Amino acid sequence: MRTILIGFLLISVMSCKKDLGSTKSEIVGTWEYERYSGFPFNIPALPPGNGKIIVIGDDGLYERKQQDTLLFRGSYSLNKKKDCHPTNSTVTFSTSENPGSFAYVEISEGKLLLSSSNCNVDGGTSIYIRIK
Repeated sequence: MRTILIGFLLISVMSCKKDLGSTKSEIVGTWEYERYSGFPFNIPALPPGNGKIIVIGDDGLYERKQQDTLLFRGSYSLNKKKDCHPTNSTVTFSTSENPGSFAYVEISEGKLLLSSSNCNVDGGTSIYIRIK
């Protein structure tokens, strides 16, 4: 019985690390802000080339730029967290720019989605398109 329990725990830990590693490899790159989906509704998408850029590095580096101007440089981390309501992702993305805050991160149809918790009213999602 003890062996089965230890095996189950090892498999759980390994699958969690695999999930975080898989998400990390998917989100690494340069992303341009496209639009926000949430309250207030009907916010129009920004045109391509709008210059609102985030860079997510393989080395844990995070940058936020406006055109070619660096606005913030720091680090990011990925963690697992369940929301109070079912979500598509349990992987959270947080940066040293806003310690203590996080967004659920996922890739959908080639776009980076950073969503606030559904525990906060209706939540909302910032959508980015890959440019590199």
